[in-house]
Formats: sequence, structure tokens, C-alpha cells
Amino acid sequence: MDAVEVIKRRLKEDRMADAPEGPEDIGEKTKRPREVAFMDVNLCFPCGKCPEFCPVACIEYLAPDSVDNRGLQPVQDRFQECIGCYICVEICALLTDYDAVRMYDVALVEEVTGVKIGDKKPAEYIPAQPYEEYFAEGGLYRHLGHGSRIREKMSAEERANLKTTG
Repeated sequence: MDAVEVIKRRLKEDRMADAPEGPEDIGEKTKRPREVAFMDVNLCFPCGKCPEFCPVACIEYLAPDSVDNRGLQPVQDRFQECIGCYICVEICALLTDYDAVRMYDVALVEEVTGVKIGDKKPAEYIPAQPYEEYFAEGGLYRHLGHGSRIREKMSAEERANLKTTG
């Protein structure tokens, strides 16, 4: 079983994923999530793995010069479209070891950003923003985010498999 299959199986076991089956099966947001993802733009090494596996394709590279002193800009999700599936969190933590993605309670995000998160993606495209002052290392709310739920639950065999296939 490859690393991505391990992550998908564990997400389904924990009943955390309300998501399509895989990255080739792009879906639409159908309900309001309890949590949404934010990438720590200071820890993101724009490898491109989380956008590749996002089941609703809401993760994109930030616009040029969004984050100072960075050539290739990090990624960020368009949180209004996020379904809260945790796939990006697990991909980042388990396949890359960057651990740059955290999930945040929707009520907190709405309060901080002033943006209402609904049960469908917005009618108009809203580009991703860095939100460095809130959700990056040293930001006001980084400590409130939730990281990987799978890492601690993995067996030695699964961890070894991730190292050889990730």
C-alpha cells in the first residue's frame, strides 16, 4: 500500500474526510465545514503536493510578491471553498515533513477574517491570501490550529512505508 493509500484509509477510518475519493475526482463543496485549512506561508516550501491532492482544488500558489523575500511563492487555500477534509494537513505532515498546514475552527476564521464561510463555494473567485499575521509561525492564532491526526496513530509498518514511498 503506498503512502497516499495509507493516508486515505486512515482519514476514512477516523471519519474525518467528507471528500471525493482521490485527486483525480474533483468535487464541489456541499456543506459547511467545522474547520478550514490555512498554510503557514513561512513554513511552506511550495512543493505542490497539497494542491495536487486537494479534492476540491482550492489550493493555489500565492500571487507574486504576496510574501516578502520569497522567489517562488508558497501555497494557500481559498478557505471559503475548503471542505475541511484534512487531506492537505496529512499530505504535508506525512509526505513532506514540512508540517505547514493547520486546520482552524470556522467560527474563529470568520471572526478573524470577517468572511462568512458557507455550504457552497463563493459565486465569484476570491484569490488566496497569505494571512501571515494570523496563521503563520508567530501569528496570533497559529497555536490554535490542529495538525496531523494520523501521525501518532500510525503503526511502525505504516511509518516505514511512508519513508520508502513518500
